Amino acid sequence: MKKLLMSVTAVAACCGAAYAQRPAPNAAAAIQARQTSYKQMAGALKGIGDQLRSGSPDLGQIRPRAALLADRSVHVLRWFPRGTGPEAGVRTRAKPEIWSNPQGFTHAGATFVVAARALNGAAAAGDIARIRAALPAVQRACAACHDNFRGPER
Repeated sequence: MKKLLMSVTAVAACCGAAYAQRPAPNAAAAIQARQTSYKQMAGALKGIGDQLRSGSPDLGQIRPRAALLADRSVHVLRWFPRGTGPEAGVRTRAKPEIWSNPQGFTHAGATFVVAARALNGAAAAGDIARIRAALPAVQRACAACHDNFRGPER
């Protein structure tokens, strides 16, 4: 697991950091697209949690949500090109630390990728116990990124 995280971090650092330094061609569109994706991911995460709290979790509901999280997780670092922070003049909760601390942001993104893939693997296997065990890591990865790189509601 540790080797996987290090590998994902290295790849994400190369791809994500280079992409994040490119200026956004249309900051408003980039911000709107990432906000839409994050809302979809939040809905997927909530849906998985709701299923796990139900009396009989439905894998047919969990699997596509876990797959969405795993699919989107690898794109998170690309959703923040330079110029799509508060300076864009568009409502965003993205903090300047995303660009001033790219190593920290890359690590947070890589942690999310690893957690989302583990959750998706558990869902694909149909193992409710593994899904229950994997979900908190995804939630912690989300919270860690929000705590450091997401500002308050404006």
